[in-house]
Amino acid sequence: MADAALEGSAKHALRMGGTILATAFVLSFVVNMLRLAGPVFMILIYDRVLPSRSEETLLALFLMVALLMLILGMLDYVRRRILARFAAQFQERLENRLFASASQNEMFESGKSKPANGLDEVDGLRGFFHSGALIAVFDFLWVPMFLLFSFVLHPWLGWVSLAGIGVMLVLILIQMGFMGGRGAQATAASKSITDLKTMMAASRDVVRSQEMTRGFKQRWLHARQTSRDKAIALKDWTIWFSSMSSATLLVVRYAVLATGAYLTLQGELTVGAMVASTFLVTRILSPVDSFFGELPNIGQAIGHWRRLQRILAGRASALADLPADDGANARARLSLSNVSVRSPLTGELLLKHVTLDVAKGQILEILGSSGGGKTVLAETILGLWKRSAGAVLCNGRNLAGLSEIETAHMFGYVPETVKFIAGTLQENIAHLDPDPDPEKVSAAARQARLLATINALPDGFQTQIDAAGTGLSKGQRHQLALARALYNAPQILIIDDPDPMWFEAIPKTIEKTFHAILARGGVIILLARKPLALVQARTRLSLEGGVLKPVKQIAGTASATAPPPPANVTVLAEKKGEAATITQARG
Repeated sequence: MADAALEGSAKHALRMGGTILATAFVLSFVVNMLRLAGPVFMILIYDRVLPSRSEETLLALFLMVALLMLILGMLDYVRRRILARFAAQFQERLENRLFASASQNEMFESGKSKPANGLDEVDGLRGFFHSGALIAVFDFLWVPMFLLFSFVLHPWLGWVSLAGIGVMLVLILIQMGFMGGRGAQATAASKSITDLKTMMAASRDVVRSQEMTRGFKQRWLHARQTSRDKAIALKDWTIWFSSMSSATLLVVRYAVLATGAYLTLQGELTVGAMVASTFLVTRILSPVDSFFGELPNIGQAIGHWRRLQRILAGRASALADLPADDGANARARLSLSNVSVRSPLTGELLLKHVTLDVAKGQILEILGSSGGGKTVLAETILGLWKRSAGAVLCNGRNLAGLSEIETAHMFGYVPETVKFIAGTLQENIAHLDPDPDPEKVSAAARQARLLATINALPDGFQTQIDAAGTGLSKGQRHQLALARALYNAPQILIIDDPDPMWFEAIPKTIEKTFHAILARGGVIILLARKPLALVQARTRLSLEGGVLKPVKQIAGTASATAPPPPANVTVLAEKKGEAATITQARG
């Protein structure tokens, strides 16, 4: 049921705003009906007021048409504001749905300007609803009403107007054919400039220190020249067709006037009808011109809608295929069941059928050489890699089923290469929490033995840092990453390639921090290349070539303050071509 609701959430969002859309559609009908007041006013002026020379009738007609035009203006304003509200509500509903259904590995994908797939499509649809594109569609739907009125005045006037629509249609078809991929080429050329700007912002120091300035300048000049030439070529064609469209409008309007004059000379049309027909043909062709001009935007909106439907359908399918939660396995803090991960570049298996059960209060040390899959395993547990097989359970619940808040309190992660957000130390430690708890921030910094260093800074926790943590030493950057990982008191702390300084310079602090996590039933996973000098008892495994194997139980001297409880670790190992389940218990 939930999957079906997710798949149809885009249509549901439209239906939720159906009343607003219907209101805008009805208002469009009223607005276009009021636009007939102009031609009718012309007919009455020339055919009634002038022959009768009645000033009272002239004044009454003028006041009436002025009032109708004021009402028209107000209704036009109202329908545009209504559509703006509908667009905002539509975007809010879909963004909430996309964020709620996106898995961890779908959030903040590399190379994406938005935090999740589908947001660009939602933003494009909001722009379509909010802009004049939908108004142009609504107005175009009422063109037959004006065309019918033109035929009522005289069939010849209607046919001339219809011929004008045909000419404009031919023009737009020629434009679409001649424009070809020029728009896409201009966009791609402009994107190359944006990519170079991003490269410079992220790698300025590398470009300067590694003598890449000359190559960067050449790329910049080439990209700038290409972007300029493509933009000029696109603008030339756009202006040409725009000019031809305007000229067509004038020619058709004069053709209608000439036809009306001829019919007037023949006694088949009144002077008022002749003048009114010139205003009427404008009301026919202007919406047609606007609609044809919005065809590229309409096409983009249709594309956005189809892609959004595919994204939501794909997520619904992924949720339907999720393994069920295993409540019986809730005794294990962390459980990996036959997890495999493939490289998105080569398709090679990076993790091979990893099965792992880690009980509460356990320290797990996983050793492996560079490229053995340690970081992939850590980020798979965090949900940052797409699994080709298997499931990750936390307290018996599927990882994909955890909410953002639950995930934030479940995991703390210190990556091998630490990076930060450009902001204050407090923002980094507090995970960009809009209302951070100062006590929690200070406690996390104290646990990472960074509090004294931060307090010694002139701006303290409000000290600004860049994404690389420039100005901090390597050890301080790792301590800051540890403080960030500890902020939400995680149940599972994962440290990839820990800084040896922690166990040499601040062993007591790390020991107390680890004991606090274990005492509340947490799990600590340490991934390293060499064995670590820890005092706590722990289980040691090895990870090579994506295969996880047990090594041996390490019995250390646990601190008397909060000794870790006995815990089991079950790992699937490969032995002589067969799979054997090995259970290790701390003896």
